[in-house]
Amino acid sequence: MTMATIKKKKKKKKKVVVEELTPSEMVPPEDKFLQYEERIHQLETCYRITGLLNSELNQTVLLDTIMNIAKKVMKANASSLLLIDEEHGDLVFQVALSRVGERIKGMTRIKLGQGVAGTVAKTGRPMVIKDAYKSKHFDSSYDKKTGFRTGSILCAPLKAKDKIIGVCQVIHSQGKGKAKGKVFTRKDLALFKLVCDSAALAIQNARMHHILMEKQRLEKDMEFAQSVQESFLPQNFPEHPQFKFSAGFIPAKNVGGDYYDFIRLSETTLGVLLGDVSGKGVPAALQMARLMSDFRYVSTKNSEPKDVLKEVNNIFFERSYRGMFTTVIYVVLDLKNKRMLIANAGHLPMLLQRRGGKVEEIAPATGTPLGMLPHSHYQQVEKDLQPGDRVVLLSDGVTETKSMDDELFGQDRLVKFLEKEKGEPAVLLQQLEKKLHEFSTDAPQHDDKTTVAFQLLAGGAAG
Repeated sequence: MTMATIKKKKKKKKKVVVEELTPSEMVPPEDKFLQYEERIHQLETCYRITGLLNSELNQTVLLDTIMNIAKKVMKANASSLLLIDEEHGDLVFQVALSRVGERIKGMTRIKLGQGVAGTVAKTGRPMVIKDAYKSKHFDSSYDKKTGFRTGSILCAPLKAKDKIIGVCQVIHSQGKGKAKGKVFTRKDLALFKLVCDSAALAIQNARMHHILMEKQRLEKDMEFAQSVQESFLPQNFPEHPQFKFSAGFIPAKNVGGDYYDFIRLSETTLGVLLGDVSGKGVPAALQMARLMSDFRYVSTKNSEPKDVLKEVNNIFFERSYRGMFTTVIYVVLDLKNKRMLIANAGHLPMLLQRRGGKVEEIAPATGTPLGMLPHSHYQQVEKDLQPGDRVVLLSDGVTETKSMDDELFGQDRLVKFLEKEKGEPAVLLQQLEKKLHEFSTDAPQHDDKTTVAFQLLAGGAAG
């Protein structure tokens, strides 16, 4: 391999594109000192602005600052900064400073590979252009629209972690008549790249700060939404000398679509409700809040659970959003006669345990979930309670709790637990939550978990 071949290969590795740029003219010795002094001053300025840029976290202010600094340091007539729109894959003007800056910014977008800025963004290589109108990459349409006459251009990519996020360019206007405009040189590129590197880092820091602040804001909003949702749920459980009541609610997210309620219908009757709105998060939580309001209103007019479900279904169907529906089991408990009326709209059946014995499934999911079909009819089951009987209502998030091996907790495991655990409702649900946690360990929670339990005390004979 000859020396000439080696030199050619080294030249191919250069990443700076210089168009129609003649070699630097010889500088008289007496002017060299002034040039060195100016260069030192520029580098000192660049060092100071690095700290300035990295201290600014507001992106809008930061971009304006970058452009002002670039224009001032490079002593340019105009400057512009464009960032890549990841969604559309093109460049978007963020800031344009010149006497026609607002008109330049108003043109908004440039495709990758279009013009000088688009070429630099696509190739990742900076460009030094002596005369824009002699360059094959220059797009003169912007000059025609703005009236600005571009002369020399210096354009460099903005890179953050080796990824191009945009470009920055400074421009000398073309001189008029015999007066020659200023021309950028390779020496200017070294300084400009320092400015661009600092700018890219500052932009990335500002973006990360914005993402962090937005995340914190959303977390606070969700915490507030959670507190609002919890305020809809009963703050206290019913008190009765012959019954014990308890409930638990663990949303998969900050807010969820499960709901339960205890509705005082009269001095001797109590409505007990547990449901599950399709979906999760805020939409489900909003539907949950409205449904609880609907149930409270309708249940005070109808004593039969099947009629309550029918009317609430029609209300929910009329305003159902994008096919949302809800399963629900509704119980009217006669506290005096120790009797239950149960209606089920597509929900898990009630679990009834006779005085520490076997667990029975009562009122299976024969009815259509609320909000799916108008004018649906629902069946109703009647059951008497004996002293010591215990009732459990739950959402499918309980039985569908998953282990690290993706195994479901399941109905059989739940029934075995209920038959073994003899505590009153509050203790029962605490132990159930503990059991579910032990089963899932660190597996993520995919669904809301809601439970309601009540028990006729051993001394609570029918009266």
